Amino acid sequence: MESSYVKRSDNGNSTFVQTKSSYSSSSKKTGSIFDREDESTSRQSSLAALERRQAEKKKELMKAQSLPKTSASQARKAMMEKLQKEGGSSNPAASQTTVQRSSSFGVPNANSIKQMLLDWCRAKTRGYEHVDIQNFSSSWSDGMAFCALVHNFFPDAFDYSKLTPQNRRQNFEVAFSSAETLVDCVPLVEVEDMMIMGKKPDAKCVFTYVQSLYNHLRRHELRMRQKEC
Repeated sequence: MESSYVKRSDNGNSTFVQTKSSYSSSSKKTGSIFDREDESTSRQSSLAALERRQAEKKKELMKAQSLPKTSASQARKAMMEKLQKEGGSSNPAASQTTVQRSSSFGVPNANSIKQMLLDWCRAKTRGYEHVDIQNFSSSWSDGMAFCALVHNFFPDAFDYSKLTPQNRRQNFEVAFSSAETLVDCVPLVEVEDMMIMGKKPDAKCVFTYVQSLYNHLRRHELRMRQKEC
């Protein structure tokens, strides 16, 4: 702080003015200011570090989501290969057998389901004349396989011996109507459609209806067994 004063003196005929300045210093409270500055800097650093961690986590999450998912069969195969390497198996044939056997476990695929359904239909229609089930197309084209399948569960529903492969329309009508009446299996394919498709009906259409027929007939079979018990 600056202060000044004026002094007048007479020295003979002359007069002079003397000015003095003095400075007073006041102590600054530097400690409290610097402390506040340090706290502010520390808080900003913490926020910046937190933002960086969040950005890194977000990047890792996006990277994980973009990676291709490994299927269960691939995971099993990788695990088996790892175990074989750690075990040091010296017999390649045994290792191959182990991997192949492990891949058979799990949910059956579409081909295995179709094959199981074909095997079931063959077993239920074995011994029926004019029936040779090999696929879900031409084997069902004349309607005899449908009739044999229904007749196996309901032998009194109609006289199978009077049916012929040449009378396709009648065969479809007998099989579809009997299944709907006896086990409430709604025909998912129309008689007219089967007639139009001829000797090679659409395999998907036939498979869908046969699968529905299987479910209804199996439930009927289980109910009959429960009644017998």
